[in-house]
Amino acid sequence: MGIMPTNFEPDEQTAAALARFKRTHQAHDQQLKQVKELAPDLMRDGATVGQLAKWTGLTDEVFRRIGRKHDIERLREPTVG
Repeated sequence: MGIMPTNFEPDEQTAAALARFKRTHQAHDQQLKQVKELAPDLMRDGATVGQLAKWTGLTDEVFRRIGRKHDIERLREPTVG
């Protein structure tokens, strides 16, 4: 392998695609943070981890962890022991 150039610049189309991805990724991070902040209150109000997972596309486990972190009482005992 030869020496890699250090002055690489993507073409305009590639640069635009990378910039779109970056904006989407940053928006995702902001929205995920907001969902994680809302989740404890939603669970205290009666939303289940399954419902939150269905509504957000995240996994049940994401919300189980949030519930444990915030000492939210489980609606049922774990099925895996």
